[in-house]
Amino acid sequence: MVLLRSYSQLLWIERKLQLKSVAKLFFLISLASSVDAEQVTNLIEFFSFTCSHCANVNQKVYSYVSKNNIQLTDISMDMSEEALPTTMMFYVAEDAGIGNKFKQAYFGAVSAGMPAYSNTTLNYVVGQIKTAKLTELLNSTSERQRVKDKLQYAAGLINKYQIQVTPTFVINNSTVLEGEEIINQLSQR
Repeated sequence: MVLLRSYSQLLWIERKLQLKSVAKLFFLISLASSVDAEQVTNLIEFFSFTCSHCANVNQKVYSYVSKNNIQLTDISMDMSEEALPTTMMFYVAEDAGIGNKFKQAYFGAVSAGMPAYSNTTLNYVVGQIKTAKLTELLNSTSERQRVKDKLQYAAGLINKYQIQVTPTFVINNSTVLEGEEIINQLSQR
């Protein structure tokens, strides 16, 4: 009898999850529709360099914000001790005006089998995107402080919006949406 009760509970949970999934889908569709109706002026993207979904939507995000003149703030969720050098280098690349090139090169390197967060991968990516401005910033003491400030800002936003998964998008500092299908929906407008 206990086994049957457990199986019944399992079926009940499964039905609930399916309902929640369907409800979540309708919620996301209605939310995306309401976002379609409003003017998107700024977009925050929370991403990870090890997230294949983030890699899938990266170019779509940049195309969307460029086409629609939207302010984009990229926030790396990679804050572990192992990942921090990669995140810091990304923020330096952003300040050099090549943040997207860094992301694309890093996503490509990881996709090709290079280990995420390793010095080898980081050096490879920097070698691929290096510019005079990047070199200048790498040698700048004021840039170190800017990167520290960006890390604190990122941690504050992660906490404020309670971000748990990537990619997650915050539209106009108020609407939080998870998953790559969101940017696909917005891009099709």
